[in-house]
Amino acid sequence: MVALTAPSALAHDSVIGGNVVNDAPLEEFPQEITLEFSAVPKEGFNTFAVTNTKTGAVLFDAEPTLNDRELTVEVPEDVKPGPGEYQVGFQITSSDGHATRGSVPFTVAGEAGSNEVAESSSAADAADAADPSGLPSAAKWALAAVALFAVVAAVIMAGAKMRRSNDLNS
Repeated sequence: MVALTAPSALAHDSVIGGNVVNDAPLEEFPQEITLEFSAVPKEGFNTFAVTNTKTGAVLFDAEPTLNDRELTVEVPEDVKPGPGEYQVGFQITSSDGHATRGSVPFTVAGEAGSNEVAESSSAADAADAADPSGLPSAAKWALAAVALFAVVAAVIMAGAKMRRSNDLNS
């Protein structure tokens, strides 16, 4: 009797190295980011996105260049994030033809004070961007109260009008 077995599944490519794959923090943010994969990824549909893991802000995304098993992106000149915790998210077409996603965390060392100043400035900028009205919060609460009062008054007036209509019809 012959036993038939399914062939073992092909594994998707995985990260096995690169210039940000290191247990020790980097001295400075790299000018290019390279990830080395376990096999040669296919051309096209490959992308990297670098994010600040503390804020979730995407610093940049780009299509990497392929050189054998290495994919590399140049960090744009206007991206200078400084010390902090980051990750390179990637989506590649593995050598087996399947889409593969993953991420590689990395840390950039530096003075904590400079990072805190940059983060607090970024947080204030994000708050300003999220609230384009520029109104103080007390004014927003007052406007919300006036709007709520107007809605309640409209409901009461509509109810009174309906009651009056019903009284006239009876």
